[in-house]
Amino acid sequence: MRLITTQARCTELVHGWMARALGLERVRDPRMVLSLDVDGVLEDERGGFSSTGLAGAAALRLLQLGNVAVLLNTARALDSVRDRVRQFRLLGGVGAMGAVAWDGVFEREASLLRDTSEAQLHRLRTELRADSSVVIHPDDHYSIRASRVVDASMGPISGTDSRRLLDHRRLHDLAFWVAPHHTDFVDRSADKGAGITRLTKLLGLDALPMAAMGDGACDVPMLRQSAFAFLPAATLPSYVPPRRQRLVRSRSLGDQALWEAACSLVPSTVLQRQVLAAANALEFPEWFPEHLRGRPSITLRFLPRLAAAFVPARRVNRS
Repeated sequence: MRLITTQARCTELVHGWMARALGLERVRDPRMVLSLDVDGVLEDERGGFSSTGLAGAAALRLLQLGNVAVLLNTARALDSVRDRVRQFRLLGGVGAMGAVAWDGVFEREASLLRDTSEAQLHRLRTELRADSSVVIHPDDHYSIRASRVVDASMGPISGTDSRRLLDHRRLHDLAFWVAPHHTDFVDRSADKGAGITRLTKLLGLDALPMAAMGDGACDVPMLRQSAFAFLPAATLPSYVPPRRQRLVRSRSLGDQALWEAACSLVPSTVLQRQVLAAANALEFPEWFPEHLRGRPSITLRFLPRLAAAFVPARRVNRS
């Protein structure tokens, strides 16, 4: 548990420094919404803790300058979503794979968790706590993120073990998702599409066009209901966009792919160069991890005519 707390503190320090250095600020008059996955897209866990890099923070700044409201959409716990919304000056986020929505403007949460799933999560939490090899990440009402410690390192609870556990305890209202370092147990009925729908209504942004970016099967519900979809390189190869959706498959991964998506949604080269100039002028403190210093660059992949297609023709003011 101390390791998890230390990792969260490292994330907070890095994100806080980049937010101040790049001048991240809340979007006041959004013209569009971007539903953004966290793990593997905005952030990765290189260096021993989860964080976005300079390219990711620069992408957030470009989107803010272009009046695109970024809403996080993740399997992470509510506390984690709330922390990132505050660190990055965002309007809100969805946590626990769609089981809870967080309005960062008025500091309120909206639950989509079923009562039966809540009871089963409580039973599962009790079961996992009895296993000395399992570490439960900071407790959350809406989901469970757990790791198994093997040879002094944290890994996931395997799919076989997770399936056996849920079946043995008859926890049929729960589902699980296995990641490299943890396993998430969530309400089976929750999904990221329903979560982002609830959040945009909560924020009064449901009349705006929506884009989405993700890299896994759990992201498909939010991807399919968006007007614009972005996928990092080599992710969801079987995804077929619905009719009239504009789909872009990046040649990059992680926050570099996010920067490409930001350039598509905000095709102004003036704003892009403004953000690049600010990023290039940064002087990193000695403690800042080297692997997070990768600078973004203006992408030449999108012709101006194609990039302009990502700018909604009609501006809708936030209510």
